[in-house]
Amino acid sequence: MVGFRALVLAALAACLGLNGCTTAPRMSREELAGRIGEDAAAFNEAYSKAVNAQILLNVLRSRDRQPRYYLSMTGIQDAPSFLYGDNVGLGGVPFGEQRSQPFGILSFGARREITSRPSYAVQPLDAKTLTKAVFQPTPSNVFAHYWESGWPRDMLLLLMVEKISITRDGQTREFTNEANDIRDDCGPNVDSRGCAFVRTARNFLDQVGAKESVSPNFGPGSRGVCGLMEAYDPATPVHEAPSPKDGECAPAFVIGDAIYRFDLRSFDDIVYYVGELMRSSYTAAQGKPDEAMDARVNVRVAGLRGGGVGTPLFRISPQGATRGQAFAASVSYNGEIFYAGPPIGRSCADATPDGICRDDPAHGDRSSSVLSLLAELLALNQSPDAIRAPARLLAE
Repeated sequence: MVGFRALVLAALAACLGLNGCTTAPRMSREELAGRIGEDAAAFNEAYSKAVNAQILLNVLRSRDRQPRYYLSMTGIQDAPSFLYGDNVGLGGVPFGEQRSQPFGILSFGARREITSRPSYAVQPLDAKTLTKAVFQPTPSNVFAHYWESGWPRDMLLLLMVEKISITRDGQTREFTNEANDIRDDCGPNVDSRGCAFVRTARNFLDQVGAKESVSPNFGPGSRGVCGLMEAYDPATPVHEAPSPKDGECAPAFVIGDAIYRFDLRSFDDIVYYVGELMRSSYTAAQGKPDEAMDARVNVRVAGLRGGGVGTPLFRISPQGATRGQAFAASVSYNGEIFYAGPPIGRSCADATPDGICRDDPAHGDRSSSVLSLLAELLALNQSPDAIRAPARLLAE
């Protein structure tokens, strides 16, 4: 019995010691780094899905001329909670009726559980942030950033520019980007205000692509152009003139003897414009669950440099047309699920009749680029508090 009691005391001491150890768990450096890395990737994915879904939802609302709403997600807080426990038990197992006391079997153990439930706040943008982020025209420096960063310029002109003004010999002509007036990718037989803008934009891009830009010239005889971004073979030397005190000038380009000025849209105007472009395609696709909806105007296909007819500026696929693909955005709207932005990874010098370099909507979908641009514009226009980075709180 002395030996058995000693065994019990030793086991109890071990349990107490184990319990003492488990009350203050420590993570190894590798465990901590792995957990932070996994959380950062998961939060990044969750945030991107939330933002892209909100954009796609408002495009669909715009298509149906429904009110649009914008929410902010104020960061993800993740504070794991630890649960500790231990148990000890002593059971009797008799080895015959003649024994006065049974032989004792001691059991003990400990457990540690970690639970994690991220929390976040989704709320409407306040009036100040809503005005700045959603309804004010895009600042000229933001447009200049994207223009000079290698983004598809035909996409930037269609989405961000509301009006092109061309001044030559003291006369100014204006071309307005009206989505309702854009039809049949603005072929030569389409006569409308919207297609006049599209043809003007395409002609501008052709001229820019055929000429070399020149550096500003501040020498004698040069003329100042407010908002000047680039000049191509100017008739006279030009330099950037200072903006007026009451605001900034619209982005301006000089080509030969003409000055092109771009009046920029707000974020909400861009969302509404994309929705407007989808309307006629939606009407044609009603009752056809396997047919995607395309915008009425094309841009150059992703990964190709000329030679093709391009693909729609934006494309929305109903659930029946997805065939198990991955998409940048998905949202449930009016009882249906819609998708936009399949991954497109390719680099083709010229279009081919078939294969990955086909110049068609399925192989050159630009919707991911549109979603990415809109998400970045929304983030750039907001206050820092509206887009705080996700936070991970580690407690030991």
